[in-house]
Amino acid sequence: MPRRAKGPRLYLRKGRIDRRTGVDLPDTWVIRDGAREVSTGCRVDGLPAAERQLADYIAAKWTSAEVRDADARRDPTQVSVAEVLALYAQERAPQLKADPRSTAGFVKHLLAWWGEYMVADVKRSTCRAYVEHRMNEPIRHGATGRLVSEQTARRELEVLSAAIGYWHGEDTLASRPKVWLPEKPESPRDALTRSQAAALLKAACGWRRSPDGTWKRLGASARANRAHLRRFILIGLYTGTRHSVITRLGWEPSPIQPWVDLDRALIFRRGRDERESRTKRRPVVKLSPRLLAHLNRWRQADRRAAEAGGRAETHGKGEAPETPMLSATVLHHGGYAISGKIRRGFAACVKDAGLPAEVTPHWMRHTCATWLMEAGAELWQAAGYTGMTMAVLEKHYGHHRADHQAGAIKALRAAGGTQTKGGPTNQSET
Repeated sequence: MPRRAKGPRLYLRKGRIDRRTGVDLPDTWVIRDGAREVSTGCRVDGLPAAERQLADYIAAKWTSAEVRDADARRDPTQVSVAEVLALYAQERAPQLKADPRSTAGFVKHLLAWWGEYMVADVKRSTCRAYVEHRMNEPIRHGATGRLVSEQTARRELEVLSAAIGYWHGEDTLASRPKVWLPEKPESPRDALTRSQAAALLKAACGWRRSPDGTWKRLGASARANRAHLRRFILIGLYTGTRHSVITRLGWEPSPIQPWVDLDRALIFRRGRDERESRTKRRPVVKLSPRLLAHLNRWRQADRRAAEAGGRAETHGKGEAPETPMLSATVLHHGGYAISGKIRRGFAACVKDAGLPAEVTPHWMRHTCATWLMEAGAELWQAAGYTGMTMAVLEKHYGHHRADHQAGAIKALRAAGGTQTKGGPTNQSET
């Protein structure tokens, strides 16, 4: 008859000399469970602590695997950053309005550095080390020599924070680490002047400004390659719509993307089934007669190109695409919808226009808001037109209003015209 198992119990292992290191090991309490031994690390006088470890061992042994797994998913010391990022990339990232390729790139860089860390290792010191590491890496290996900026590293850490939050929403972490972020610089919210906007549009039409101020006409291919940028600049300046929305504008009603209604002279900045963002509002905008005329002309040009078998204004002279042009979107290049960002082509136009290199596509939105304020538009109307809140519009663009602080100036003039007791009037002094 086999010997009856005694179950988990404490056993005092006698001291000995370690054969590998030659170190004298003291008497130690261990947990014996059949042929298995688990050291408690407690010496002879540490029996109470060893007993607590034995109790934990027995409780864990008879806890179901599902419960143990759930406990592990809530323990930041047992959850890896790689697991968190993988879940975020698989489930949450596809639901975001951001460019999926950008999010995938952020996750890729995060995994390269954080892949072997646990969530509990995310703290201020490791986040700072990550920023320093990224700022020493080139943007594109062997391409330009430029290094990753601090703000790019910050954006990547924001994705890490969002990924941890997404995990925490399903499996509440025992302690959720706070991701440290570098300070975010204040946005200059600069705007183009009328002459600068005209120069940018001329460059998008295929011209290049020389250092002496003269303009040179570019070739037909360059002019054709910038056709989508001409459309982008005009829509951005006239409506203040975010560039991420303009690049997705369609000609027909859609449940999943913004679109233009030429009959009612409206731009629907989001699809019928798209939800309004809490921080980035996308209200319907009324088209001005001038922009409406441009859009009607572009629509007719796209229809003619489609009927002609694909020849579009985005093609150079004598060129034609291999397949019929896809004219479903307002902005297209080579007959196809804009699949990514337009920053590179826009930067070329900025350079050819002789404008500062810091001018970005987002400046179109700043410029529209600034021009509205300079024209004296009502705050609530301008806010609805651009898709900003009144608070944001007043805070960042209110000083451009023609009547900015007019009340204070009027009060000073009134005070300056009063007679001061025992002296001359302020008016006479000025």
